[in-house]
Amino acid sequence: MADPSSHGRLADKVRNLPRSPGVYLFRNARGRVLYVGKARDLQARVKQYIAGSDERLMIPFLLDAATDVDVTVVRTEKEAIILEDTLIKKHRPRYNVRLRDDSAFIHLRIDPKGHWPRYEVRRELDKKARYFGPYTSAHRARITLEFLSRRFPLRTCTDQELKRRSRPCLLHQMGRCLAPCVDMCTSETYARVVDESMLFLEGRNKELFSKLHERMSMHSEQEEFEEAARVRDLIRAVEASVEAQITVDNRGGHYDVWALVREGARALATMLPFRGGRMQEARSFTVDEVVGSDGEVLSSLLTAWYSAANRIPDEVLVSSTIPDQEALGEVLTERRERVVVVRRPVRGAKAKLVLLAQKNAEGALRRARLRHARTDEALERLQKVARLPRVPHHIECFDNSNIQGTDPVASQVVFIDGVPDRKRYRRYKVRSVQGPDDYATMREILERRVRRALKPDAKPEDAMPDLLVVDGGKGQVSVVQAVLADLGVHDLPLIGLAKPKVERARGEENPVDKIVVPGIKDPQLLRSNDPALLLLQALRDESHRTAVRYHRKVRRKTRLTSELDGIPGVGPSRRKALLVRFGSVQGVRGATVEELAAVPGIGQALAQVIVKQLDSTG
Repeated sequence: MADPSSHGRLADKVRNLPRSPGVYLFRNARGRVLYVGKARDLQARVKQYIAGSDERLMIPFLLDAATDVDVTVVRTEKEAIILEDTLIKKHRPRYNVRLRDDSAFIHLRIDPKGHWPRYEVRRELDKKARYFGPYTSAHRARITLEFLSRRFPLRTCTDQELKRRSRPCLLHQMGRCLAPCVDMCTSETYARVVDESMLFLEGRNKELFSKLHERMSMHSEQEEFEEAARVRDLIRAVEASVEAQITVDNRGGHYDVWALVREGARALATMLPFRGGRMQEARSFTVDEVVGSDGEVLSSLLTAWYSAANRIPDEVLVSSTIPDQEALGEVLTERRERVVVVRRPVRGAKAKLVLLAQKNAEGALRRARLRHARTDEALERLQKVARLPRVPHHIECFDNSNIQGTDPVASQVVFIDGVPDRKRYRRYKVRSVQGPDDYATMREILERRVRRALKPDAKPEDAMPDLLVVDGGKGQVSVVQAVLADLGVHDLPLIGLAKPKVERARGEENPVDKIVVPGIKDPQLLRSNDPALLLLQALRDESHRTAVRYHRKVRRKTRLTSELDGIPGVGPSRRKALLVRFGSVQGVRGATVEELAAVPGIGQALAQVIVKQLDSTG
């Protein structure tokens, strides 16, 4: 229940708030920001919370936890939108919409002004290049990249490979590269293909088809029938791709359609992007346990999603009236440097598109409800299996990785409510252990993890988990128990997930992992489809993948460093210059003496030494 005295203190403070536009922050007793909101009238808006006139589900939970409210006065609603977005990203409050940032999405990048431009899969955004996407997975981005490489034969090699190549590669022989590396195409021809590929990605198909038909006719008139056939095949391939899309607006146009649906504390927003009048891949955003009306939630989502100018369309259509709609349009217009309209259509074709987005959102919410139900079942089942006092909200798993004791590393994987929380993952380089000693490695890593949680100024995300999962049997569990006891931690729930022994697995039809629970003599055997077992296996497998990926990265870096470190006269700065210029030791190994000598700080004499040394270690 809420503390009446805290509500009284909040009410006293509200009476002194200004009647101006601005941003308000609810804080708990430790000063942590729980919720950030914006308002045209700060006093009137915050008073709605305290008076109980706001009946939204999460308001009582927010007020129970809040002990103070701060405000920042601004001049306009537009400034309030910008400040709210900045503070949400800074404090990541529990009751606000938390949209994954740009780094969570994949884009295709190309710099049309670069030297022989090429497409790359990227997460980062910069203003020097053109970006297409975002794609919800690297797999989808690479499918698009594969189509581009087959139909628009631009180079795929790195800049270093481009400079070193002296003859066309296999892709050129397959008709998938124009071979600019050996001057087998003009810069004008290459630029034309770049432009055509961007027209395709932008959905400007009418313009693309016009250019392609014109080029096919030109080749035919000049009796270049092979080139004309290639353009004809490209037209057919693009037409087949376009037919898979849904045409809903023959007038074209670039706009996004947003709809929000709610069910109790759970909410979901869906965005349907339309480019050139054609609907692209829908995207959904879960916004559970947030405070705010549908319009306020959509406003926060739009402000966060359209942080990059290159993803802002001409028009944004929404399913609910946004209280600061005009000010939001001004913010997006400034970011894009072109007019952007935000509106809620009430009739006509675009109102029907909003209904379509609403149906998509309702379907996505139903699917999310089923996923949550299965996850809730797995967590409740795990509580019983592991003899836990409550359902484990925060679970962690550790795994080690090394090859014959070299470059030992470990991973810490975190699941929140049964879902991976990759921002809380940790990767460790093992400092004190020499050789393949899994027990000693586990001791070191757990000590570092627990000490981080026990610090007086520990971050909330470093708090101790509700359950610690160890990849191993009784031996590993005993080591972890001893480490925790040495650190004075006696109440952290712990279990081990042990793989079946090889000799027994061969004789069993369906061998399954065993769950080791401290205090219980025999390991527990669950059905192979048991929800708790499947959740633990997903946690263990994710931890193993993370550790192995990190180990490969560390070994690769160590190997690169050690090969160049053994060359007399090559220190850290020269090694870095070589790797920047050639990309890898293999690139350095394939370079000529003249190419090496051209690197700043190397020179002719040292270049000869490098070639001789690398050849001898071949």
